[in-house]
Amino acid sequence: MRFAYVFNGQGAEVPGMGIDFYQNTLIFKEIIDRADAVLDFDLPQFLATGDFAAHPNALQPALVAYSVAMHEVAAAALPDEAALAGLSLGEYSALIAGGGISLEDGLKLVAARGKAMAAACQAHPGSMLAVMTGDTAVIAAACRQAPDVWPANYNGPKQTVLAGSKAGLAQVEAWLSDQGVRTVPLKVAGGFHSPLMADAQPPLRAALDQVHVFDPATPVISTTALEPFSAENMRLILAAQVAEPTKFADVVRQLKATGIDTVIELGPKPVLSKMIKRIDRSMTTHLISNAASLNAVIDLNNGVKAD
Repeated sequence: MRFAYVFNGQGAEVPGMGIDFYQNTLIFKEIIDRADAVLDFDLPQFLATGDFAAHPNALQPALVAYSVAMHEVAAAALPDEAALAGLSLGEYSALIAGGGISLEDGLKLVAARGKAMAAACQAHPGSMLAVMTGDTAVIAAACRQAPDVWPANYNGPKQTVLAGSKAGLAQVEAWLSDQGVRTVPLKVAGGFHSPLMADAQPPLRAALDQVHVFDPATPVISTTALEPFSAENMRLILAAQVAEPTKFADVVRQLKATGIDTVIELGPKPVLSKMIKRIDRSMTTHLISNAASLNAVIDLNNGVKAD
């Protein structure tokens, strides 16, 4: 099985995620406890019962710590992966898992990133709109309807997410409705992965200059630059990432082109797995969210058929 792990950004979190591993798996507990030692809140308690919506500043480092711990559990039981990728915040999880950044430095960067993005959201309020099409001509025409709306996430053939001002998105939403294109407004704090986040780049660059970066031991593919991260390009790509569109669909195609036919998502819900199936139905996807799902993937790797 030649496979890649993928890591989620925000949106897949659920209260209680990882607690079964924390209570029963030493590798997972060690990572969470290491993260807890550098965070200013009780990480195990937050994962178990946290009010995620009320504590957005805690959510991002909690998700990264959880994702890295999930990777360590899976990596101890399965063969080495061929590549790693993450969506938005998930790129930090992928880089830590791949050895490009230490857990401690990664968490510091995530905290700095979250603070910088929150300030940019206040300075330039915005939102996001999921458009149920991947037709680039339609997306380009939609963005021409308002000067402050841009593509933010190219998620696949059936969904592109736009970011922009609320007034601009309302104008674009009305135009798309007239074209018969379905849209879904997203409940987010700002217009992420768009020029509205440009103010977040300088403080994030400053934070990146303060940490050590390394060539990942396992290839980590950037969803913005569409190339593997390296010690040379990591700071530049991560600083740009907050204000540039993600291209997850292109990364899936890149993985397929290198001979990877299986993707394992580490998280409580199959958010990326569903996106991957829409991009390429021939790709095999698995979700590892608990001990039962981990054991099922282990059995598949060992050639054991499910009952």
